[in-house]
Amino acid sequence: MFFISGLLLVSCENDSTANLSKVTYYPNVTLNGDRTIILGQGDPYTELGAKSTAGSSTLPVTTTGTVDVSKIGVYKINYESFNSDGFSASKTRAVIVMSKSPSTINLAGTFVRNGSNVNVVTQLSDRKYMCSNAGGLAGPYSPDDNRVSLVFYNLDDKKIYAPFQENTSPTGISAETSVGTIVSVNKFTWTLFASAVYGTSLRTFTRQ
Repeated sequence: MFFISGLLLVSCENDSTANLSKVTYYPNVTLNGDRTIILGQGDPYTELGAKSTAGSSTLPVTTTGTVDVSKIGVYKINYESFNSDGFSASKTRAVIVMSKSPSTINLAGTFVRNGSNVNVVTQLSDRKYMCSNAGGLAGPYSPDDNRVSLVFYNLDDKKIYAPFQENTSPTGISAETSVGTIVSVNKFTWTLFASAVYGTSLRTFTRQ
């Protein structure tokens, strides 16, 4: 009986050794500077980079993407890092190159989607706006609804873009848009990238 117990004890020790857990520290990427950078066309762009850590270790960061400050548009710079176990983390910076000329249109006002879903646009500065319902969500609205409020930019009176923003709704949705189109002072379109609540259909807003 003692011998059998001894065998069982040895077996348990071997199993325990074979199943020792390994602690993995996942990479954590932090941007140097802001997640969104606004430039006037022709202004210089300085790459600020990013840093990454895993536990107490510093990890290398791979940067991809370029910015052409001579051309109006939205440029994405991606920063990615891997730990020793192959797990990755990444973050993206948006660089918005806008016209330096004063805008000839004002998008402030009340717009609707599907004839009745209200989206109120407020001008914050010449080419910067805030909208109250970027997805054109239908009412009635509750205090904990999924309406997304976004800051967006009029790049050149032809294109608009809302960069990635966190906690844009009472329910905490993070969102951004595609580079949308200003059809006229009374109409614009974009695609909203948010939660599954919205999908990725093109959204058209017409001045009320």
